[in-house]
Amino acid sequence: MRHLPTFLMICGLALASVGCGAAPSDDPSAPPAPKLDFPTTAPATPQRQASFHVDPKHVITYLASDELQGRLIGTPQIQRAADLIAADFSKLGLKTVPGLDGYFQPFEMTTSIEPDAQVTVLEAGGQTYHPGDEMVPLRMSAEKSAQGPLAFAGYGEEVPTAHYDDFVGVDLKGKVALILRFEPSDPATGKSRFADATHEYSEHAALQAKIAAAANHGAVGVIFVNPPLRKPSDGLMPFSSMAMYNAPVPVVQVTPDVADALLKAAGSENLESLQKQIDRSGKPDSKELGTVTSKLAVAFHRTQKSVENVVGLLPGKGPHADEYVVVCAHYDHLGHGGAYSLTPWSHAIHHGADDNASGTACMMEIADRFAHGPPPARSMLFIAFTGEEEGLVGSAHFVNNSPVSIDKIVADLNLDMVGRVSDDKLLIGGMGTAAAFPQIVQEADKGLTLKLGEFGKGGLGPSDHMSFAMKKIPVLFFYDKMLIDYHRPTDTADKINFKGLDEVATLGQRVAQAMTTMPRQTYDDQYDAQGLTLMGVSHGSSAALGVVPDYSQGDDSHGGVRISGTVPGSAAEKSGLKEGDVITQFDKTKIDNLIDLSNALAEAKPGQKVKLQVKRGSKMIDIEATLTERK
Repeated sequence: MRHLPTFLMICGLALASVGCGAAPSDDPSAPPAPKLDFPTTAPATPQRQASFHVDPKHVITYLASDELQGRLIGTPQIQRAADLIAADFSKLGLKTVPGLDGYFQPFEMTTSIEPDAQVTVLEAGGQTYHPGDEMVPLRMSAEKSAQGPLAFAGYGEEVPTAHYDDFVGVDLKGKVALILRFEPSDPATGKSRFADATHEYSEHAALQAKIAAAANHGAVGVIFVNPPLRKPSDGLMPFSSMAMYNAPVPVVQVTPDVADALLKAAGSENLESLQKQIDRSGKPDSKELGTVTSKLAVAFHRTQKSVENVVGLLPGKGPHADEYVVVCAHYDHLGHGGAYSLTPWSHAIHHGADDNASGTACMMEIADRFAHGPPPARSMLFIAFTGEEEGLVGSAHFVNNSPVSIDKIVADLNLDMVGRVSDDKLLIGGMGTAAAFPQIVQEADKGLTLKLGEFGKGGLGPSDHMSFAMKKIPVLFFYDKMLIDYHRPTDTADKINFKGLDEVATLGQRVAQAMTTMPRQTYDDQYDAQGLTLMGVSHGSSAALGVVPDYSQGDDSHGGVRISGTVPGSAAEKSGLKEGDVITQFDKTKIDNLIDLSNALAEAKPGQKVKLQVKRGSKMIDIEATLTERK
């Protein structure tokens, strides 16, 4: 999955935040910010400029410039990007869609979540720590206060297969647990004692597993700390705005120095000695530290801002002019990074030239070519989506709040990362979603140097076309390939293959033209099971339910997992689960979030019958599903 959240946060090394911006990069290798004169607001009414043509190089250079600071949602810089797109739509003579705010479809979104520094605190050992270099709350933490004696709970793991249990011999009831991250290692090899040959750590090392275990043993709070002998140390985890697990207790991380101060106040050995004892013996060494009382309080401050999709309309002419073909791309990116970045501790600008200034420019170039031609047989919507990096939020909002009848949209062409075509190879996704697509794409490629590969035939996948596929609208997805610069500051405009991008635009123009004239297609879902599904992602899991989570519900959802739909032929489909259902219980397991559902599947087996409690509208219903085998 390229953009969507990774469900298992093994050792807390996944999922980043929005709003993690920092000062502009001082990297001398970063491309200079071009001085480009773009309007800051779009004209209120379209005014075609006959001589105007979109310049993809100009667009990409600007969108990926230092000036736009990585186009993070909710910032003034991404607003400037939206203004540029809208202004060019106007110059091309594209119409605004009735019901929208000019070219903009605004909606509210949580754009940043940060620790509330006035409320969040750790008091222990005579010291007080606020969020900063010595202590940070985890985003999965409960927003509450807790107080109790301190206890050292080793690595916080229960591993029955290894006869290892950090909670034996220590009473955590009413206490705050100090827990090491990761898991015991073999000093001879430096590798985990519990992981198999294909993984660095076992599933027991996941932070949510440790928190759940400590809470089940009565802990009222958890303090994580890095093992001091582990190299590299990693430091404090970056604060993440995304939480796919909601802990029942307040949770923070402290530095080894802070942990040592707490242990010293309790008259205990230091952290290094405790870790060494556990690692060498392979046996727990947990203990109560009753002379130290800890007080934990965690709260978060949320910022809601208006974000916007940018939508331009080219009216069609003829008997099918009331139907629509969508050509789309997302224009948001990562700002200064965060843990979505593949350099998560970097504060440099993540320029996002290929991802996805390239797709945005290509979409605009296709709009240009149609705007200068005769009216198409079907109307066309050219859309720049926001919030894609946060889980397809903008496209999900559009299809659920479409300004045109969703039943009138006949096809979607999505362009995401199309600027780094190498060896003339372009990947196409979704060709199995409509019977006409293979021939359309084959014909469109004639005379071009592009060599087309396949990125899955189904409509479920890691970009905005999935939102349309979930509405049973046939989709195609253009994509170059994942390069070393993906989600790094080095994804810069100077690396774009503009000749290749022009060919992609030509292919896209031809495909979109065929979409406007083809007989209306029925969505074919036979390949969707190969796409993005939640089918058990824990190590060793083999049971599949086959639901597609609704990522637009946000990370603050509690009390269930809302689904966008089901995988064809899956247990979920056969059981009668539907779009909009909220799964609240899986057999005897209460489901609050995706991690809960994933963990429940990890414990289940193919062929097992499970009872699901589901909220459908205002009613609660019971559904029985027979799990299948994960393929």
